Amino acid sequence: MSFTVKTEPRENRQLAVTIEVDQQRVEQELRKAAAKIAQQYAIPGFRKGKAPYHIIVQQVGLPSLYSEFVDELGQELFRKAIEQENIQPYAQSSLEDVQFDPLTYKLIVPLEPTVKLGDYRSLRVEEEPVAIDMAEVDRRLEMYREEYAGWQEVERPCAYGDLITMDVKSVIVREEGEENAEEVVLDETDWEVTLDEEHPLEPAGLDKEILGMRAGEEKEFVISWPADSQSIYAGKQAKFFVKIKKVQGYEKPELNDEFAKLVGPDYATLDDLRNAIIESLTEEARREAARQYTDKVLDALVEISELDYPPVVIEDQIDAMLNDLDRRIRQMGLDGLEAFLRQTGQTEESYREQLRPTATQIARRNLVLSEVIRQEGIEASEEEIDAHVRRMLGADAAGEIDPSARELADLLRFGPGRSMVISQVLTEKATQLLEALARGQEPPVFRRKTAEEKAASDSSDETPSKDAEVVDEGSAEAGEPLARNE
Repeated sequence: MSFTVKTEPRENRQLAVTIEVDQQRVEQELRKAAAKIAQQYAIPGFRKGKAPYHIIVQQVGLPSLYSEFVDELGQELFRKAIEQENIQPYAQSSLEDVQFDPLTYKLIVPLEPTVKLGDYRSLRVEEEPVAIDMAEVDRRLEMYREEYAGWQEVERPCAYGDLITMDVKSVIVREEGEENAEEVVLDETDWEVTLDEEHPLEPAGLDKEILGMRAGEEKEFVISWPADSQSIYAGKQAKFFVKIKKVQGYEKPELNDEFAKLVGPDYATLDDLRNAIIESLTEEARREAARQYTDKVLDALVEISELDYPPVVIEDQIDAMLNDLDRRIRQMGLDGLEAFLRQTGQTEESYREQLRPTATQIARRNLVLSEVIRQEGIEASEEEIDAHVRRMLGADAAGEIDPSARELADLLRFGPGRSMVISQVLTEKATQLLEALARGQEPPVFRRKTAEEKAASDSSDETPSKDAEVVDEGSAEAGEPLARNE
């Protein structure tokens, strides 16, 4: 045996594994490293590959020789150590320390979480009644009014915010004795302009002369440019001739039956539209109440259960949340998580800490769900997998999916997406069972797979075990949680 192993349990389902390498094996590796260096580099006074070991040590130093093999040797010995000690890592292990005299590796191995469920069959959780805020109905109606607002001709005097169509001409007023040709400043027909108090027309005072005029009115007036104006007409006067041809206000439609018909052909009256909004809000409230009830049931189960898990469980969940956020940001056409963090002035480390409380809550829910699935022997049949995929891809009433989605459906049923679908099916079934129990109802009875179905699914659902490879501290690869209740 070229090494010895010591293990020491750590808190939070972690195991410290210390591997001490036999000095004879270390000497072998040092000499192999020296021979490799002698072949690669010219050592003064010796042909390539001919320098003796002690000379190479003098030239490059022992640390350089150790760097040639210490990582690879550590990986090899760690794999042998966990096999020898019958250790089952939950996720990638991290290297905590390396000592060279004697050569010793200390690694931290995350172990499978343990969950001791409370009596979930006696657990009762009260449901909150579903209710909607009727003020939200009025807000939705107002949103529709905003959506269908537009420019409407009005007979009232024009005001700021109105769109004015007018003919306007202005000429510089000649001073006494001037005989030069008429100097036109402005000559527009059917000129459309929006009166904006924050961005008034030039010259100053033109808005005030137009304000209050109605469609069909005409007006003449004189405006002067200040002497310190930046205009080429600074210090001059101009006579304006204005005829208002149309005044339009940006107005919302009235709340009446005609407005309801404008929103959609299914609404003959305003009451029809209002009732449809109430129905939609009620359905939204039901879905939200159902989601919140699921969370309450799982949190209640977590509260009465005993959970012990390695820190990587939470880090995995944070990784999953960050990956999901990055995907959604890119779907919106943006540059992903890094750009989001730059724009919001955050670092990934600080954002991870923001997510940690939520990630911890989600991960703990996932752990109890996984244990319920295990204890209840909940399985996913091929029919359930197929039905779930059809729902995901928006199958029609007959259960048919769009032909363009069939390739994706096959990936979800039989390809890389199958494990995700199975996880979702199992989660749904476990959640249904827990919610029924929490309501004091008879829980659903799930059909178990036949022996033939088990044999078929075991071959297609086989998932690789967690990688036992050693990684640097903090770089454990994220695993996919069972379910996310974000």
